[in-house]
Amino acid sequence: MAVDAVSHQKTIQEIIDSTANKTSERNTGELGKDEFLNLLITQLQYQDPLNPVDDKEFISQMAQFSALEQMQNLNSSFSATKAFGMIGKYITANKTDSSTSKTELVEGTVRSVKMEGGKTILVVDGMDIPVENVLKVSEGYGQYNNSNISQYTGIIGYEVKGSVYDSSTGDIIGVSGIVKEIQKGAYENYAVMDGVEVTIAAIDTLYNSADPNFRKDYLTENIGNSVSLIITDAYGYGLQVPVSGVLRDFNIAPDGKVTGVLDGVYVPVESIHNIKGQSTKADIVDSTEKDSQVEESENEEPDSV
Repeated sequence: MAVDAVSHQKTIQEIIDSTANKTSERNTGELGKDEFLNLLITQLQYQDPLNPVDDKEFISQMAQFSALEQMQNLNSSFSATKAFGMIGKYITANKTDSSTSKTELVEGTVRSVKMEGGKTILVVDGMDIPVENVLKVSEGYGQYNNSNISQYTGIIGYEVKGSVYDSSTGDIIGVSGIVKEIQKGAYENYAVMDGVEVTIAAIDTLYNSADPNFRKDYLTENIGNSVSLIITDAYGYGLQVPVSGVLRDFNIAPDGKVTGVLDGVYVPVESIHNIKGQSTKADIVDSTEKDSQVEESENEEPDSV
């Protein structure tokens, strides 16, 4: 009986049946590289010691595994490329409820793309949709911006100057900040900027928007939160523009002037007219040394004649 137990070599079908539970969890209907490797290890584990797997057969199986892995890597790269091309597009896709396992059709505009666990995920109006679940792609409703936002990625991380405007009045106010990302809009593209210093004229609400006490209380309560403000130019021309962003900090001067720092401000990329690289640590050290040298030279007493 011992000989029978040792001589019994599992067939390929038996090995596949033994891994059926694991492959069913993936719910893809096909074997992936993990299942293929598990299949190979199981085959070696249950081989007949008196009649082991032939070297050529083992090498052939390893070559198949390598080819499968390369194909899956290529497929992941293709999926990512396809997904990024869907940003701003209107799609129809299948979405499976993880709690009930029910599948339903969903529609919406692709806002962004993210990678999770080697899978490419579309963010569609707040929902996560695997790219392979997409059934139909069309131009977004009301989408008139066909430009390629990749041409603007070179300014990410740089300090830039641009302008925000009020389309109803035509007022334009210059702003500056650090570009964190590029966002595609229905009509134009935006640089999303952090560290934008603004002069706050009012809170963009229906009631008591310009009341000093209301303004102070509102800003105090909303540090770190998204706010809607009316900003004005710093030169006293009376220009006013509504903006939104995350309030990092604010200050009220003795004369009542209110200034603040906003993150996540949308600035049209077409308005950007100045790009400045961020100072490196070496630049800061060098600048500090120069300032120190200038200060020392100014404090030196002139040689007496």
